[in-house]
Amino acid sequence: MASSSAVPSLLSIVACVLLLLSPASASESDHKYQANEQVTLWVNKVGPYNNPQETYNYYSLPFCRKNENSIHKWGGLGEVLGGNELIDSQIDIKFLKNVDRSVICHLELDEAKVKHFKDAIENSYWFELFMGMYHIYLYILLINKCHRKKLIRSL
Repeated sequence: MASSSAVPSLLSIVACVLLLLSPASASESDHKYQANEQVTLWVNKVGPYNNPQETYNYYSLPFCRKNENSIHKWGGLGEVLGGNELIDSQIDIKFLKNVDRSVICHLELDEAKVKHFKDAIENSYWFELFMGMYHIYLYILLINKCHRKKLIRSL
């Protein structure tokens, strides 16, 4: 008859073996991409620079949107309370694949959309994107020819 102390150790061994044999789960942040593998660009939120607590869904501004039924990725309660709502941009991006400049989408700007973007520019709005483990913050700017030359020289 097995001793009572051998039962817990046997259960520990079985649990360890099952844990080692279980498939490992990887998230986008630690995924190792292969050449030409699809990479998802997630759009998140927008908001004014001077008030980082005031955030809105990325598509509250009239950005190009390929499909109304985009995939949404929700985090935990803290991320939801922080206004995070990751939405698949559906832009075709392949890992390590060089591409020529091309049009991603066409956007017809009516007077209301122009006003929306103008307000975002005047209030120094930023927007946030995620690609794998990278957070990308960009600003919505109006760049005229003079500023464009200065910007290009600074890069």
